[in-house]
Amino acid sequence: MVIVLSLFALTACGTDAKNEVNNEVNNDLENNEAADTSLQSIIDSKVLRVGMCPEYPPFESINENNEIVGFDPSLAAAIADEIGVKAEFVNTPWEGLIAGVNNGDFDIIMSAMSPEEATSATDAVELSDNYYTLADVIVVKSENDEINSKEDLAGKIIGIQDASSAAQAAEKLPEMGIEVAEIKHYNRNADAYAELVNGRIDAIVVGVTYANEQAKNNPEFKVVNDPIQEIGIAVVAKDGSEALIEKIEEVISKLKENGTYDNIAVEWLAVE
Repeated sequence: MVIVLSLFALTACGTDAKNEVNNEVNNDLENNEAADTSLQSIIDSKVLRVGMCPEYPPFESINENNEIVGFDPSLAAAIADEIGVKAEFVNTPWEGLIAGVNNGDFDIIMSAMSPEEATSATDAVELSDNYYTLADVIVVKSENDEINSKEDLAGKIIGIQDASSAAQAAEKLPEMGIEVAEIKHYNRNADAYAELVNGRIDAIVVGVTYANEQAKNNPEFKVVNDPIQEIGIAVVAKDGSEALIEKIEEVISKLKENGTYDNIAVEWLAVE
């Protein structure tokens, strides 16, 4: 009898302990799920705050009415509309975008930013699937007939914008067997273009859409048709904002299916 009762007691204790562990696990899962209010907070506030650096046409720039316009603002507005909220654009310097989203200054970044650019600052971000693929290309002065391919950059001085995918592309040139004379770093692409005009550098490495936009508006520049690399650009959110990123991916898929995405791309990114 004593042995039987002891066995019952041990079984009961074991069951209670197992139930307690299971309850703790379930509570932890519920707490983790409850902690991600990234989507609900936007729905409650009725505003999707989007951080962007409007210095990169045609993805984002400021027009004559002091409005932020471009592919990213238009796509962000369409995303917000599908969620049932309003898009609000927050003009932010490029180097402050990651800190801004992590500080809660805005909900997401949509600023032609690649996953590599985002994670070069910190791994503590949530990334969407790439919503556009962008090539990094070479820009030279229109009268330049020496640089017709990336191999021709050997021995040349090139300029890049710091903390950009183009900078990463330029740094990879030695891996391709292309040894440039010097890589000059600038805070903005506009600074690099000014240096190219003044003859202080031989070429610029920059995203193709920006390069085409500048060449279209200024015949002094030409784009070399030999991309150094292709990179994707993604929506970036604060670490833990999985619900928001999942919703944005769902919405972008819908916008691609119904033609809205293509209409926005044609309006802003089509080369004339």
